[in-house]
Amino acid sequence: MTAGERTGVALDAEKAWRAAIEHAAACPACRTPSAVCETGERLLSVYEEAARLPRSEEGT
Repeated sequence: MTAGERTGVALDAEKAWRAAIEHAAACPACRTPSAVCETGERLLSVYEEAARLPRSEEGT
């Protein structure tokens, strides 16, 4: 898929992934094994949900 072919849903998933990665890179809790970061967990959940949408649309 080229940049011109990206759907709004795919762009949302990319933005969510970028937000989760940027947070994790700067968050000491996210970089510590066994530590829990509620913000990191929430951002990852948002990404997972956004990533599921394009895959579910492929089947239709």
